Amino acid sequence: MSDCCASVDDAGTLCPLSGDPGLMVGAAPVRAHRPTAVAGRWRYCPNRACEIVFFLGDDGVDDREVICQVGGKALVKPTPVCFCFAHTAEDIRIDLITYDGSSIIKAAVKAAVADGLCACEHLNPSGVCCLPAVHRAVTDARQHFSGRVAGG
Repeated sequence: MSDCCASVDDAGTLCPLSGDPGLMVGAAPVRAHRPTAVAGRWRYCPNRACEIVFFLGDDGVDDREVICQVGGKALVKPTPVCFCFAHTAEDIRIDLITYDGSSIIKAAVKAAVADGLCACEHLNPSGVCCLPAVHRAVTDARQHFSGRVAGG
């Protein structure tokens, strides 16, 4: 019998509130919203009606606790350009101003993606990597930043 036919232990994989199967995201995306999140096999609850966004066993991060939208949840919060690490266009603008036109955020996201610490396929509503959106946001913010510097 192949591994694909093996039974799966659902303990800890179902959202404690909705009962839906959670999508594996790991701890890195959770720590953008809860820096003290313990390491582990954190999951994302894809049920849009459920207030739990991330969970690890019975521990959950709900839609009031996240700092920006995550997937299709917390839609009243700021829209991120990076759904995994909760960076918004405003964060990138501040990043460029703080670091004189360099983006620490872009470098950090690029490194995290290279290390496999993102969960774009689950957290980004488009299902694709956020890195191109981060790059576009940096480019747009740099153009605005350059205009401010040139304009005085």
